[in-house]
Amino acid sequence: MPAAARPRVIRTALVVLFVAPYAVLASMVGYPVARLFRSPRLLYALGRFGARAGLWLAGVRAVVEGAERLGQGTNTVVMSNHASHLDAALLIALLPLDFKVVVKKELYGFPFVHNCFDYVGFIKVDRGDPEQARQAVARAVAALRAGSAFLIFPEGTRSPRGELGEFKKGGFVVAIGAGSRIVPVAVQGSAGLMPKGSFLIRPGTVRLAVLDPVDAGGYSYESRDGLIGDVRSRIAHALVG
Repeated sequence: MPAAARPRVIRTALVVLFVAPYAVLASMVGYPVARLFRSPRLLYALGRFGARAGLWLAGVRAVVEGAERLGQGTNTVVMSNHASHLDAALLIALLPLDFKVVVKKELYGFPFVHNCFDYVGFIKVDRGDPEQARQAVARAVAALRAGSAFLIFPEGTRSPRGELGEFKKGGFVVAIGAGSRIVPVAVQGSAGLMPKGSFLIRPGTVRLAVLDPVDAGGYSYESRDGLIGDVRSRIAHALVG
């Protein structure tokens, strides 16, 4: 192994050795306490602490700009570009909102963690089951109308080389149905620290730029392509700015 790669291997190993046991232990402790006090706040606090600790172990730092644009997060969909496994941890750790997310059914296989997912209102989706996917959309719309905030990566997956990919329509359909505020976020630098296809983390600094919100309530289902283009262009402009 080249000497230059050894620090990255060590940092990545530390992150893995911390995150997996922490997620299970925090779930075992946090879930019953959250149920006792009838509030998911402890679970969010534990999740945010775990994400911050993992980033610290990896040597990843972040600069956040424009966080005040998030507001109170009521009926808000945060949409970010997605170039690295680090993106979700960065957004959860550093943006001051208790997000709900749409979770692939495969992640429900982690012991104890799935209880926390259900309790905080995460939405499980099976992409191979169209009917279940439609039900997930309806549940997300209802949660937003009730005041929740969601985190969505509209590209659907990490881009191969860090460039901004095409946006899928699902998240925008949800936002239009709920009359939500969409807050675009541009994440710069994460692809260079942990690109798609790499399991090693480089230390470095990432920039999170929270952009001006877009009112999805001003669009209809038929005009959703205009909303998609508006949000994507804002993120694209910020990434090259």
